Amino acid sequence: MRKQFFNRVIVIALFIVCISSIACTKASVKSAPTTPAPASSSSSTPTYQLVWSDEFSGTGAFDSTKWAFCPRGTAAWTKYLTSSPAYASQDGGGNLVLKMDNATIPGDPVAYHSGGIQSQGKFSITYGKVEVRAKFSQGQGSWPAIWMMPEPATAHPGGWPTCGEIDIMEHVDNTSVVNGTVHNSVTDNANGASSATFSTSYNTTDYNIYDLVWTPTDITFYVNNVPEYTYSKVASAGWQQYPYDVPFYIILNMSGGAGWPGAITNTDLPFTMQVDYVRVYQLK
Repeated sequence: MRKQFFNRVIVIALFIVCISSIACTKASVKSAPTTPAPASSSSSTPTYQLVWSDEFSGTGAFDSTKWAFCPRGTAAWTKYLTSSPAYASQDGGGNLVLKMDNATIPGDPVAYHSGGIQSQGKFSITYGKVEVRAKFSQGQGSWPAIWMMPEPATAHPGGWPTCGEIDIMEHVDNTSVVNGTVHNSVTDNANGASSATFSTSYNTTDYNIYDLVWTPTDITFYVNNVPEYTYSKVASAGWQQYPYDVPFYIILNMSGGAGWPGAITNTDLPFTMQVDYVRVYQLK
């Protein structure tokens, strides 16, 4: 009996040690993708299935099967984009790092250089849930953004903003709020400012989770799992009021120095945005 007692004690002790070891291991690694159910006032809560993601677990160049560099252009956010790993790459610690600075690059005589990537031509989705965990630095002239555009751009006629745009998260300068917006020809004025927008506080020193839940009838923005704003389709309105019935692709960029944020204070450079993951779900 005594021998059996001590054997039981040893087994129980080993079980406790194993459980403790597993718990410590789980706490030390990035959480795996799950299939979350977003907040809903309905008695029937929708469930989602992960269909596409990037955990940015590599080192150096990003996964070119999922992303491409955002090209430089004439729009304010594209003015300083630079297709170089120096401005968009994986840091080996589980992050995509997008950077903006005023480094001198031979043969590219612009005042600043910035990084951005997009899934255009590689992945797009119509309806579902998009979740991004990210943190970024502040500074005068900075403009990090997580957003979506239609693919193809001509899915609805008329160009921008008629085609639609979904801004999951934007931040400018040294403000203590992040912004989310939808753009279309009904919401936007002649200057491109939308009436369908919100601002909310966020953790300025750490990662935040930005979610978009998109259905055929509404788009809801979440920050750190809190619903902040919903834009709904009007039943009697045409597609111009809700051009969000076509595939959209994802854009991540660290821009600045033009447009909304204004001029850069060089002593605030470099600006960075670190993206922990991008996860996309569809309704089961």
